[in-house]
Amino acid sequence: MEVLARGGRSRALAAIAVVATIALVAAGASPAEAVPIKRGQSTLTLDQNIFSGLDPLGIGILPIAPAEASSGGESFPITGGTVSRDGQRARVNYGGGIVFAGDNAEVRVVRLRVRLCCPDSELSASVDGQRMSFLSLEGGSVTSRGRRLTFRGIRASLTQEAADALNQAFATDFFQEGTRLGKLRMTLVL
Repeated sequence: MEVLARGGRSRALAAIAVVATIALVAAGASPAEAVPIKRGQSTLTLDQNIFSGLDPLGIGILPIAPAEASSGGESFPITGGTVSRDGQRARVNYGGGIVFAGDNAEVRVVRLRVRLCCPDSELSASVDGQRMSFLSLEGGSVTSRGRRLTFRGIRASLTQEAADALNQAFATDFFQEGTRLGKLRMTLVL
């Protein structure tokens, strides 16, 4: 369910809550408790525009183990977290990370954490040792099947803080707040 129309966000969140609550009950939890995430996988499919913009700058995006390169992006193992009782909130922790690597610099993005909620959903990370909000997350849809919740099509864009860190490291002005890095898909096993 793409959130586009005015008022559509609240309808979309209500629909996500219903689907997630069904999945939580199927997982053996009452809707009144947070459910731990046992495992899962997320893939960040990188936007083609980011590749075409980074190539002339000599910058690549590579996985940091245990993350792995996948077709068109990077895949990260989920190491833990929780989903709220109403399914509108989740905190997801990841193993691995990514590195933006150039000829004369690199920026390591590790200790990834996704926080899904309200309009301020984000992926935070340790960026060269400094904790920051790295990506803003918007839109997407959720489906459930048994003990599995899958979030698809979450748009991931750089925050101002992330853009500033990348521009400083690579002596460029290419990165801007809102630069689309790609789309995130998360599969959570409860």
